[in-house]
Amino acid sequence: MMRAILVRHAETEWNARGIIQGHSDSALTSRGVRETSALLAALAARDDQIECVYASPLGRAWQMGQSLAAHFRCALIAEPALKEQSFGQFEGMSAEQLIQNHPNAANALFKLDAEYCPPRGESLAHASQRVMRFLHGLAEASCHQTICIVSHGHVSQGVLAILKEGAVDNFPRYAQPNASYSVFNLRHGECADVRWGIATHLLQLERAESRNE
Repeated sequence: MMRAILVRHAETEWNARGIIQGHSDSALTSRGVRETSALLAALAARDDQIECVYASPLGRAWQMGQSLAAHFRCALIAEPALKEQSFGQFEGMSAEQLIQNHPNAANALFKLDAEYCPPRGESLAHASQRVMRFLHGLAEASCHQTICIVSHGHVSQGVLAILKEGAVDNFPRYAQPNASYSVFNLRHGECADVRWGIATHLLQLERAESRNE
């Protein structure tokens, strides 16, 4: 059995401004840097010893992967299958603009239809399945007991829906904040014992910052 810790990257400039990223990228905010530190402390406090980090090669996730690998002194491997869903022509547009100009597309993309494919992009169903194929292959081939996987918000919603319910349809319910994490076991090519959206460390960060204001 292998334990997997699925991490969402920390907050970026586009996250803070509500801009759709997908395969595009933006720099971490100062809050994102603090979120990373809080996540590292939270994972270090667990009993698990992370032996390898697999990260999306997109800059915001790769940066989190580098921080995790340095902290746990383990290997870091770039894995293209862990990239965010491609939002095609909607990338660089704010979510507010998308809702105003393309309300049906926004509704399908973020709330209703995992099969919806943005123009020149890919569907959430497709993106989630490429991550699932990677997880199944990893469970069969890896010799590690505990690994960390760094990916992105929207595709992780689809993956968590599949892990919890066996289908991607209810993806909106599995939204999670930046720098949160989920834990599950990989056993004989299957995933089990899923705990998702763990963010206690982020609440502690907010309380600490509130006290210092």
